[in-house]
Amino acid sequence: MNQKRILILILVLSACSLIAKNEPRPPAGPYLGQKTPGLTPEVFAPGIVSTGLDELNAFFSPDGREFYFCVRNIQGASSIFQMKRKRDGWSPPRLLSCASRFGDIDVSISPSGNTLLFSSLRPRPGGTEASQDNDFWMATRRKDGWGEAVHLGPAVNSSSHDYYPVMTGSGVLYFSSQREGPGANDIFRSEAIGGVYAAAVKLGDAVNTSDREFDPYVSPAEDLLIFASNRPGGMGGSDLYACFRGADGSWTAAVNLGAAVNSPGPEFAPALTPDGKYLFFTSYRIQQDPAPGAPVDLAGFVKAHNLPGNGLGDIYWVSADIVQHLRPSRTAPAHDGGEGEKR
Repeated sequence: MNQKRILILILVLSACSLIAKNEPRPPAGPYLGQKTPGLTPEVFAPGIVSTGLDELNAFFSPDGREFYFCVRNIQGASSIFQMKRKRDGWSPPRLLSCASRFGDIDVSISPSGNTLLFSSLRPRPGGTEASQDNDFWMATRRKDGWGEAVHLGPAVNSSSHDYYPVMTGSGVLYFSSQREGPGANDIFRSEAIGGVYAAAVKLGDAVNTSDREFDPYVSPAEDLLIFASNRPGGMGGSDLYACFRGADGSWTAAVNLGAAVNSPGPEFAPALTPDGKYLFFTSYRIQQDPAPGAPVDLAGFVKAHNLPGNGLGDIYWVSADIVQHLRPSRTAPAHDGGEGEKR
């Protein structure tokens, strides 16, 4: 090997080394190796997942060995990223294999771990142009990863924005939609009949109000619903609320998760970890001091811009006890408001 080839090899190896050093590499262990929180929410994986960009939502696979999250930029472009737990630790974030250039958001995984759901502006079947509203797409797990995403069809998708699809253990789909008017987010439910989703039914007034209800997380057993709403009486922006399902199938009246979770800024995108121990959510709460003690130089502005707590979406997590302690006793009366009722 001549000197020129040796020099080129050295430069290539040096470049690869620099790239590897700059790539976020979380430590080994469950939950990306992060120290678990108590009853006070904490930023999840700062510098790796929560970075100062606009992070939208997060979901673990049922076995806890895969982690998915969404990121959006200031122009509105969004993508879904995947991380995998390996013997030597977690892989850096990688773009979802079935990603599109049209934007993908609101990722979730079925309780079986075999189905990936998300919303997207990608062209509908037979089209070539971006959709004007978000629809639901589904990918099925293969041995080598996720297969090609398929459109979920007209029964659950509408001509308005449809967001945040989450599946129960029996395959029932919960989601939010603006199909009743611009900005009129409500939460809907659809059952799969013969492998095809039936027409969606709006949840009753235990959940939906004349204000916005969106981003519903439903437990695999379909006995817990956590969602975001900007209804009056909240902490500001949108807050997270919980409903519990009784033996008769009705939902209890929604309960605000309180000031420990909710802030003057918007909270949304709730999800429990598959083991039920932790609640994940996104918040726009600002943690940086707006009045620093000394003038800030350019490097300081750049650093603050690239840290969590700068006013963009960050992913938080907290002990799920903060939700479970709101669960009513079995003898508590259920709210009269099942699926399909008018507001």
